[in-house]
Amino acid sequence: MAKERLYEYKTMRSKGALHHFIKFQGESYWKYHRWDGPAIEPVEEGCELKKAWYLNGLQYDEESYQDAMRSREGLPWYKNPSMKGTTRF
Repeated sequence: MAKERLYEYKTMRSKGALHHFIKFQGESYWKYHRWDGPAIEPVEEGCELKKAWYLNGLQYDEESYQDAMRSREGLPWYKNPSMKGTTRF
């Protein structure tokens, strides 16, 4: 029996940029999200899209995003073993 994931992560390439999406368990739609950088990253020269930072589908400017990243404490919930039910003794 496979372990059920709490979220799904997807990266798409469209219009010369990489788009990062996440869908949490129980939700029926994908939303822009990325902890490690911009959720929309231009990769081709001359791309009309600009870098855009998103967390859980909410857009932030770069400064607000960096403040949010600095203010978090500990591991994100999806990397914390206690939230996965796989704690070790």
